[in-house]
Amino acid sequence: MNYGLWMSAAGLATEVHRQDTIANNVANANTVGFKPEVSFTKERPIAREELGATTPAQFMLERLGGGVLAADTRTVFDQGNLQAEQGPLDVAIVGEGFFVIQDTDGERYTRDGRFNRDDRGRLVDLDGRPVLSDRGREIRLGEGAVAIQEDGSIMVAGAAVARLGLKAPDTAALLKQGDNLFKLADGAAAPKIATDATVKQHYLESSGVDPISSLADLVESGRSVQAAARFIEFHDRMMELAVNRIAAVG
Repeated sequence: MNYGLWMSAAGLATEVHRQDTIANNVANANTVGFKPEVSFTKERPIAREELGATTPAQFMLERLGGGVLAADTRTVFDQGNLQAEQGPLDVAIVGEGFFVIQDTDGERYTRDGRFNRDDRGRLVDLDGRPVLSDRGREIRLGEGAVAIQEDGSIMVAGAAVARLGLKAPDTAALLKQGDNLFKLADGAAAPKIATDATVKQHYLESSGVDPISSLADLVESGRSVQAAARFIEFHDRMMELAVNRIAAVG
């Protein structure tokens, strides 16, 4: 085994994963309520341990270690800045918690408060999925001006019709589903009511991505990918020389 090639390939795969994570953050720098991800690395076992070999390997090579591998990414759930909007049904959460959306596979959670009234009078997200009340039901607005109070109470033409369901699941158990939604991991505890959350109508929470630092990280990661690729090319060239020159029979 070419130990240097083995380590360089692991480093390249790890850095490509990091680059993909950063690129996804940058792409969502303007996505309402988006929560960025941070990639981590972990130590890779030496080749003999990873391959389950029992015969001793080269001691000096093993002292180099096994390089690194990509570990699980983690989502940063810090509060984003609030931006004033003109949409009558735009709302933002201040503090912990998520809006509850009814998806085809069950409840989903989001910080994206760009809501609309569909042709059936229901409060829905941008993709037409119903927003649920604190009783787990669809919210029907009917006709009339809508006012949403800080506690999530919804008033239509001056009459109370429902209250937004705000839940605070364990963020460590949340998995990104796509469409700016989160779902609970299998076996996770049922989410609690978000008692410390307040709602602000005519506001939206901005993305949690810092575009300047993320772009700088993306450039740095790109250079690391190039360096790892050059190391692989170097080791490939060394093997070619070993086969064609050193091991050549005169």
